[in-house]
Amino acid sequence: MPVVNTRSELAHLQHQLLQDPRNTAIWSALAALLANTNEANGPLSPPLQQPPTRTQVSTNGLKPPPARPAPRAVATIDLDRPRPLRRSFASHGSERFGTALREHRNHWLEQVREQNYDAAVRSLDHSLVGEWCAELEPLSLYQFGHWCHEKSRHRVAIALLEQVSNHPEGAELAPWASLYGLRSAASLGQIEHTRQSLQALADAGAVAEEDGPSPLQEAREQVAFHAKLSLAWVHLACGEGEKALEALEGLRQSPLQSTISSEVDLLGRVLSTLQWLEENPRNQLSHIADRSESSGFIMALDAIQLSSCGTLQNLQGWIIDPGNQLEHLCLIQGTRVQRLNLGTAKYQSRADLADQMARCGCSAGYEAGFRLTLVRGEDERMVSSHGEGMELFVVLRNGEQFLVRRQPVSSELTTAEMKHSVDTLFSDRCELLAPEAAVKLRAAWSDQLRRKMECPPTLKRYGPVPEQPELSIVVPLYGRIDFMEYQLNWFNAWLRRGGDEALRYQLIYVLDDPRLKQTFEALARRCHTLYRMPFETVINATNLGYAGANNVGSRQARGDTLLLLNSDVLPERQESFAILLRAFQQHRGMVGALGARLLFDNGGIQHAGMEFVRQDDLPGCLSDVWLNEHPMKGLNLGFAEDERACLQEVEAATAACLMLSTELFRELGGLSTDFVIGDFEDSDLCLRIRAMGLPVLVDLEASFYHLERQSVGHGESNDLLKTKVVALNALTQQERWGGAIELLKRSRLEAMG
Repeated sequence: MPVVNTRSELAHLQHQLLQDPRNTAIWSALAALLANTNEANGPLSPPLQQPPTRTQVSTNGLKPPPARPAPRAVATIDLDRPRPLRRSFASHGSERFGTALREHRNHWLEQVREQNYDAAVRSLDHSLVGEWCAELEPLSLYQFGHWCHEKSRHRVAIALLEQVSNHPEGAELAPWASLYGLRSAASLGQIEHTRQSLQALADAGAVAEEDGPSPLQEAREQVAFHAKLSLAWVHLACGEGEKALEALEGLRQSPLQSTISSEVDLLGRVLSTLQWLEENPRNQLSHIADRSESSGFIMALDAIQLSSCGTLQNLQGWIIDPGNQLEHLCLIQGTRVQRLNLGTAKYQSRADLADQMARCGCSAGYEAGFRLTLVRGEDERMVSSHGEGMELFVVLRNGEQFLVRRQPVSSELTTAEMKHSVDTLFSDRCELLAPEAAVKLRAAWSDQLRRKMECPPTLKRYGPVPEQPELSIVVPLYGRIDFMEYQLNWFNAWLRRGGDEALRYQLIYVLDDPRLKQTFEALARRCHTLYRMPFETVINATNLGYAGANNVGSRQARGDTLLLLNSDVLPERQESFAILLRAFQQHRGMVGALGARLLFDNGGIQHAGMEFVRQDDLPGCLSDVWLNEHPMKGLNLGFAEDERACLQEVEAATAACLMLSTELFRELGGLSTDFVIGDFEDSDLCLRIRAMGLPVLVDLEASFYHLERQSVGHGESNDLLKTKVVALNALTQQERWGGAIELLKRSRLEAMG
């Protein structure tokens, strides 16, 4: 048996297994081939003991792509001629892409009409929402939008309900759509916009029609009543008690007030309590309220922690309420009031409360301790004044009401505080407890990161760096900085071998760990002395994370081409950087981003492109979102020469080694700052590039070793917390790109024939 044919057949079977790893017939054929080969020619590769682990992708009815044909052997790869682009997905504007888009749209419309709203939210393409919604009846749109509002999918609710308001046939539903759209906006912290628009809705109900009452006029009057109620709570959130009282008087005079008398009653109770607090010493209030004899209810507020910028607030305490007496709960700071929902809190057992629980008749295992995280938008921030306390206003079902009080403790908005908040927002089964808080937490993280990025870093050059380089390489450093020396040693050897024909490149190291500034500067001086290798350093004033470090470093790039490179990535062979750059330059303007083949130190594949997958067996919200996977990870699999000769299109590529135009990177605003504590930034970048109609490819001929995760030293030791951070960022990617990813799957060329 000729070895070359056997290798070709072996590669063919291995690629089939990547597409269908549970097919026992393929495994049998592979085992037989390996056995025959070992007898005749000696082993080609180590025998496989078990199928490679590969997540089964939920394609929502899509047929999986057929297995690729056996690779065709070619003599050599001519790297000096433009290498072919092997497209895997239909290009924007092509007939096949149009077919995929129509299928995607029709599938979404069918989901909405069948009221399969969970699936419809997952597959919604936000960039096309206006065009798609034009094909839906106003009632279907309103029902979908109202469902999104009730499920706290507020961003989607606002987009859908806005379409109802603008629909030419949606006049009768438009007032209700506007009301719920504004309530969703208020939940996201858009206070100023909400206040003005709610006032307009309230005023519209007072305008009588000349022809007398009509269904539309009745709808406007009902909406005006509910708008006044919502407006009163917005006034309270802003500390405008007089305006809230004026709104309350209007509600009490309305014939509709009996329909929601409990809500009107609560508003009156809150305003009366604010007046009582002005007339009585607040500091005499206790942090605990014991109503065990009258209501079987005890509550205590142990601590309030408030970030100095007023964005994050954590409440910790305990509540014993076996009879479910708690009806309303509000947080009061000065004259500002916010309604709270303890259903979004995390609970835990408190062994120290055994006596109190016994008095209330609690069963064993009762979880009395609670931790509630509040995240505030730009218009909602609460900054505590010195000596100012906060109160919880509690209303029970039997009519009892009381206050508990605590002095808040101020803290900085650190990464540790962000992690604490993420931990609180998710249950231990990764169920998101407060969707609107997650949206605001993401915005707070992004806003803080952008502010930090404006702090000027410390810049320094070591040696005569080129003013017009062909390539600018940005390498972030955090935790472990010794990898810089390994890279510089390699770059120095490469530069010496190239002589006058060596590549002109600009090497930028970004220290994102200010704690190591002195150690880093000493290492930089020593490396320059030892290797005489020109490079530049950027030392951030504070930790910016992966996205921030790359974005700040790229500002110093002077080359037309930019390479994002991890410090633990080293070329497998001398030509790898030149191969990657040559391939990119040959197709400049036609390639959005170009990745490389990354290997573990044992030669197994770490990355040959990323794939978006759904994993139905994961807990909580992780089973409903697109996750990033390296489909060939861990396989010791070679590629045929014809595969390496082409640039292979992939769904996305890792930014551990990613080349793209410097101008494009800046046009896109760099890596997104919306992913809390980092992760998913590279797939987000690739999806933004794809949205511009440019492909993302991988050069399998350009191979590098990637000592994955070693460059950051010791990471997060809490696996559950890591999972929650992944869940939050995966939800961000899903919300932003869920529909685009589904369309990408549909536009796969093999899947379309």
